Amino acid sequence: MASILVLGSFLAASLLTLLLPIGLLIALLLWHTRAIIRIPDDPSKAAMHAAGAAEREGRADDEGGAPTAQA
Repeated sequence: MASILVLGSFLAASLLTLLLPIGLLIALLLWHTRAIIRIPDDPSKAAMHAAGAAEREGRADDEGGAPTAQA
């Protein structure tokens, strides 16, 4: 009876050893594919997407923004 438990434990561990890295690889490939798809073709769209609301509107009164020099 004890040999069945050892065999079951070995089988479960060997399946986890195979399935966990394969599952992680599939998840990583899906994430990478989605990240590449989301990159816009036009670089200006990427800059506008990364900019904050104040930077898009051109306001300098944003509390966290860098001060701008006015001549």
